[in-house]
Amino acid sequence: MSHLDYYKFQAEARGVRTLGDVHRCSEEKAHVYDRIVRAWLPVDVKRPVGELACGHGSFLHWLKLRGYKELRGVDSSSEQIHLARQVGASVDEDDVNTWLGRQPGGHFGALVGIDLVEHLPKDAFMELLRAACKTLLPGGSLILRLPNGESPFVGMNLFNDITHVWTYTPNCLDSLARMHGFSRTEFQDEGAAAIRDSRWLKVPLANISSAVLRTLVRFSTRERIQHLSPNLWARLVK
Repeated sequence: MSHLDYYKFQAEARGVRTLGDVHRCSEEKAHVYDRIVRAWLPVDVKRPVGELACGHGSFLHWLKLRGYKELRGVDSSSEQIHLARQVGASVDEDDVNTWLGRQPGGHFGALVGIDLVEHLPKDAFMELLRAACKTLLPGGSLILRLPNGESPFVGMNLFNDITHVWTYTPNCLDSLARMHGFSRTEFQDEGAAAIRDSRWLKVPLANISSAVLRTLVRFSTRERIQHLSPNLWARLVK
């Protein structure tokens, strides 16, 4: 039994078995993608966009619904790829870094890796950063979602999967990005963006709670925590 068996079990446990299930998953996450990811994508929807470890293709489906024309994906699970190809994207079965190494330089307007980084050994992540920067267009973005190493609650995500290896703080990720040729980074908590219903009430409450918690942490530990959410979104700009 390997990690691919674990992923297969997880996908089946979530009930992702048909194209309709993929569409449902895409709709469930669309509000987060719309609030965070869309502003980081190329304005020109004809620019190629690739997803690293695309899984069953729900994010690729969201991209397609937002008008993006040239969609590429890669994943190592044949079962997941079977679903992702039904979305209408060009999807390859391969290791992410091997696939990146075959892509032409200066090709993609954006590359997206959702819940990928935490599965990679450190050296493999360095290789990904180098290869991603090479294959992005000038001004293109590598967009990542990962457990937030800065958050006191990071363990909720980092240790919720036996295949998780490591994660990063914004400061560390910024340093690594610059080492591998990226010009700047941006970070955003997922917390408030993930709130879907009764936002008029829940978002202000979440913001107030976060401010109070940051203040308490500052006074008790002298640490300044900017990003509290267990999940962090990062944009690395070439």
